[in-house]
Amino acid sequence: MASNEIKDVAIVGAGVFGLCAAYVCALRGMSVVVLEKSDAIGAGASGGIVGAMSPHTPDNWNQKKQFQFDALCAAETFWRDVDACSGVSSGYGRIGRVFPIPDERLLGLAQMRAKSATEIWQGKFRWDVLQSHALIAPSAAPFGVVHDTMSARIYPALACQSLRAALMKMGVEIRMGCVVETVQDSIVSGQWGEIRANAIVLAAGVGGFEFLDRKFEMQTGSGVKGQGALLQYDLGHAPQINAEGIYIIPHEDGTVGVGSTSETDWNNPTGTDEKLDFVIASAKRICPVLQNAIVKKRWAELRPKARKRTPMLGAIPGCNNVYAALGGYKIGFGLAHKSAEMIADMIAGTTCDIPANFTVQHHLDL
Repeated sequence: MASNEIKDVAIVGAGVFGLCAAYVCALRGMSVVVLEKSDAIGAGASGGIVGAMSPHTPDNWNQKKQFQFDALCAAETFWRDVDACSGVSSGYGRIGRVFPIPDERLLGLAQMRAKSATEIWQGKFRWDVLQSHALIAPSAAPFGVVHDTMSARIYPALACQSLRAALMKMGVEIRMGCVVETVQDSIVSGQWGEIRANAIVLAAGVGGFEFLDRKFEMQTGSGVKGQGALLQYDLGHAPQINAEGIYIIPHEDGTVGVGSTSETDWNNPTGTDEKLDFVIASAKRICPVLQNAIVKKRWAELRPKARKRTPMLGAIPGCNNVYAALGGYKIGFGLAHKSAEMIADMIAGTTCDIPANFTVQHHLDL
């Protein structure tokens, strides 16, 4: 690779944060290259099978919750446009969500939030308290259920494929097998050579934390193992279920994503075990129609979690024109497109209103 090659933007990592950043930057007329260390896009957590996109509770509103609300409102248009460009379905659908109310205290909270949702969600979506739902076992919902109409589904691995196909049509090059060893001002390099860019976006998931760890001599983030399963059962456009920390996501292809564990200790980051068996059994107990559904696929990967849990977005202190798009732990697909817009604004020098606790500096502060 020629050392005198110059791009407007070089993106390190072909997960959902990196691919969304490439797509938005390319839409704005920037020349973009994506560098991926593996031989497949979405090779890490972005290649998953669950795909829940759900809002924060409609109370105690703050800048972080507003950011996510705006992102979820815009998701439908974003993924519709990506899919139209690519000709590949991302599996996106605003199907809503139901979740059980386990006790009387939470019933009171749910009823209070139903009232506040009308104002906070600007009348666009509902938060309804119901006595029951046909998909949820009565024993799992002793005080009824909440049904929100804002939540959506996506099939993570397919969404990455849709983005890839769209980027190829837009002339964006994705270079596989490029392990980036050095990120400097305007230069990324490895054994494959180097490339110069006016802006660099570090979107390498757990690997991105390793770069920041070395630079700042502290742990900036870590991987949390998640295990999930794909069941062969067609729930159509039924709402997703979130119960007992487990997500049950009906996909448009006649499968159901079930997950996930949150493991901080493991022997094999990509191996599945009895912890996933427990998740599957719990999902079938909560949603009895899945009782005889066969397991089509088992999946495990490390999800990137920044040290203060919120995503880590924006300029990296001490680096000129180097930006982070990291740490979308559990909510990455719900925020990736809006995060990409923020990064593109920063690259263009446009002022953007990023939540203070999303900034890189926030995560570096002790």
